Amino acid sequence: MKRKPKQTATYDGLRCVAGLLWLLSSNMVHGQTAEAFYVSDVDPIVQDKCKSCHRSGGQASYTELLYTSSAASNHEVLAAYVNNPTPGAKASRLLSKIVGALGHGGGTVISQGSAEYQAFSAYMDLLAGNDEPAVSVPGRPVIVSVTAGDGSAVVNFTAPADDGGATISSYTATSSPGNRSASCSASPCTVTGLTNGQSYEFSVTATNSAGEGPASRLSDSVVPAAAKVFRAALEEPVSSETHTGVGNLRGWAVSSDGIAKVEIYIDGVYAFDAPYGGNRSDVGGAFPDVSGSTESGFSLAYNYSDLSAGTHSISAVAYDAEGNTFESAADFEVVRFDSSFIASADAIDLSQASCTVSSDEVSIVDALVEDAVHDLRLKWRTAEQGFEIIEIR
Repeated sequence: MKRKPKQTATYDGLRCVAGLLWLLSSNMVHGQTAEAFYVSDVDPIVQDKCKSCHRSGGQASYTELLYTSSAASNHEVLAAYVNNPTPGAKASRLLSKIVGALGHGGGTVISQGSAEYQAFSAYMDLLAGNDEPAVSVPGRPVIVSVTAGDGSAVVNFTAPADDGGATISSYTATSSPGNRSASCSASPCTVTGLTNGQSYEFSVTATNSAGEGPASRLSDSVVPAAAKVFRAALEEPVSSETHTGVGNLRGWAVSSDGIAKVEIYIDGVYAFDAPYGGNRSDVGGAFPDVSGSTESGFSLAYNYSDLSAGTHSISAVAYDAEGNTFESAADFEVVRFDSSFIASADAIDLSQASCTVSSDEVSIVDALVEDAVHDLRLKWRTAEQGFEIIEIR
């Protein structure tokens, strides 16, 4: 689109400010390049007011701004000055100089607000690209931290200071080595498919409508690793069941860091350490990646009749080699005879007793135990692989 020709309206000594501004707006920059506007509107001012000093051999010959009779060459000189280091970086400085500020050796050359000043100001806008800002690729993101996971890493970063003049649509985090990458719309990016035990560094790029920008500096190295395992289970006593007499107290515990010990608490009070290291091929099959999982059992014989009849709790607290703990507990009921341990072989007499069977239970009526008659009920316990007394009347 060509620039409109100047108006020929006569202004009385150009004293009508409103008319002057209208004239300027009709002659302004719409559709023009910076060079075209300079040639038509700015170079005549430079030739008249600036060139006498800003020329080879002139008073301002030591400056960066040296003009000749060539309008195109003068435009290139101004563009190189104003747009260094970035577009429009020195526009304000130049506009201040021509009105006599910032120690301009030539004093006030152009009055601020005049038609000539407005022309220079419009030219500065064109040089800076303010009419239609050019879009460039974004700058470099800054990596804040990287956290390794199981075959993965989470890369946290901040956006680049320069978005290139357009909204950043995505970020890409890339591993080194391996070039494994992941995209995200904002921090963080999670990179997967990494090899556990391998050391990795990461970089991040930002992308806008102009394309992908330069990569960030590489992060510190991290090493992905399989998630640590720490588990324990108390299998007997069976929770919510009834126990009596001598039975098992058993379970298992595994840890990626190794098991140091298993403590047993009865009704919240430490009782003893359970022997640890029993063969548990089933646990080894469930945790094949945990060293020692096939020898992860703890077990001992325990006399539940040492407890009073009623509700009790037992907790197994496993300690790993780092001092961390994992607890498994069971609440259960205890039934018992008067003696906590019946030692005599003649203490039990079932010669006058009767027996009935129902499903997986056996009921015995009129059993003589230590000279006292009792009715008993026994139930099959899979965990114990046998019958256990669950009721004594």
